Amino acid sequence: MNDTVRKFGGKMTELVRSEHSVAARRTLALVFRAYGDAVRFSSGGDLLPARRYVMGFCNRKMADSIARPGRAAVVSLFTPCEIFEALGIPVMVPEGLSCYMTASGCDRVFLEKAEECGVPETLCSYHKMLIGMAETGVLPRPRMIVNTTMVCDANQLSFRYLAEYFDVPHLVLDVPDACSAGNIRYLSDQLRGMKDFVEKHSGRALDEGKFRKTMLRASETLENYRRCLSLKSVRYESIRMTYHMMDALALHPFLGTEEGLKYTEMLKKQLARLPLLQPGEKRRSRILWVHMMPYWQDSISDMFRYHADAEVVCCDVTFDNYSVLDPEQPYESLARQMLQNSLNGPSERRIRRVLKLARQMDIDGIVYFCHWGCKQTLGASAMAKEAFEQAGFPTLVLDGDGCDTRNVQDGQMMTRMGAFLEQLEALR
Repeated sequence: MNDTVRKFGGKMTELVRSEHSVAARRTLALVFRAYGDAVRFSSGGDLLPARRYVMGFCNRKMADSIARPGRAAVVSLFTPCEIFEALGIPVMVPEGLSCYMTASGCDRVFLEKAEECGVPETLCSYHKMLIGMAETGVLPRPRMIVNTTMVCDANQLSFRYLAEYFDVPHLVLDVPDACSAGNIRYLSDQLRGMKDFVEKHSGRALDEGKFRKTMLRASETLENYRRCLSLKSVRYESIRMTYHMMDALALHPFLGTEEGLKYTEMLKKQLARLPLLQPGEKRRSRILWVHMMPYWQDSISDMFRYHADAEVVCCDVTFDNYSVLDPEQPYESLARQMLQNSLNGPSERRIRRVLKLARQMDIDGIVYFCHWGCKQTLGASAMAKEAFEQAGFPTLVLDGDGCDTRNVQDGQMMTRMGAFLEQLEALR
């Protein structure tokens, strides 16, 4: 985090503590847009133009979500947002918005406020941040809240807390663990109910033609990204950890948008023009990252940014939705996608998916990131490490935090990561 960000974060913290929350919110939205546009229209360096574009559009979407009270829906990362996109309703997602607060240097004031209000220290930092933003008045009152029961226990606490705090309508999608014909019917019926719920509380009627177009864009976006992964499996791309998290946003809350489709079309074409890795050529160690990335943590991100012998090739959270979407059966195909998500259900499913991705992407080693408060990831760490290493992939289980700068042990993390990269280099 550079001095400019620290100073900006300090100013935002002062505004929040002096109860000028609306001014803080407006400033954050303005800066998100401005920074996104600055990156999008910049030139030079080795960053692909597509990566600049995704930063620009994700920043605009994030700014739009907090710009005015009563407009956006708060959703979980795994809520199918194609319905919101077809209705023109902005969405706020904790994992995205919390990372933006940390990258802006003002995470602590929100996290401390949440803890002052009784939120336990052990709650997932992403969700704790959102509660702190609500309690300080920086998070605008949403129009509604929709979340799923998938993956994250914090969903059940934070979203209910926010719904009661703001007194807004709240819908929970109950997602079974297994994918079966009966479960597809059960979940698709809930998704139809979600459509009715959103229509009722937004005062807007869903245009089925627009919905089909949104679903078609989502399907094409996912297919483009499959091709991007195939292209990256035999190429080197200079990319910072930040842009893996931009991919997670583009393929989750912003899936089905025109911008998301344009981004993957650009990325596919630009990756195809990169040189192929040559047999016998000394190459960088190729890392697969499991779970969220602390992209704002310079001590870790700079190790890959400036390390000539290692690169993070992909992240399993980015492409966990790999089933095919059918615009003619939107509710059934969305239900199938959620049920088949690699993070849904038992940990063995995620482990199998990571191993498949590691083989596809020609990975040398795996970093398994245990984000503070994520019981599912932490609980499966020993089993995952054993499975990965038995399959021939050296694995580092790294404890850290995706958005709380107070939970970072830079020295220890750098030492362990450095030793792991040296191990991979010795094995090549």
